[in-house]
Amino acid sequence: MDMGKFVDRRLHAVRVAVNLLNHEMETSRNEGSVTLDREQLKSIIETFGMFVEDFDVSWRAVREQNQKKFAQVGAAQPKVG
Repeated sequence: MDMGKFVDRRLHAVRVAVNLLNHEMETSRNEGSVTLDREQLKSIIETFGMFVEDFDVSWRAVREQNQKKFAQVGAAQPKVG
């Protein structure tokens, strides 16, 4: 899966979490604080955490693959001397 598809697929859950936070902000706009259920907050934190972990793993794989390609290209060039 390419990085663009990965990010788009994984961002769906993040968008839902952001929309929930925006909704909570809107419903308490006249108050000085926002109140979230502990389980909702835990779910939001886990959603963001899973996205970051998945992104890190995939991005590391992309970087390693690019480094291997660079090393292979560099090794294939004949030496002039």
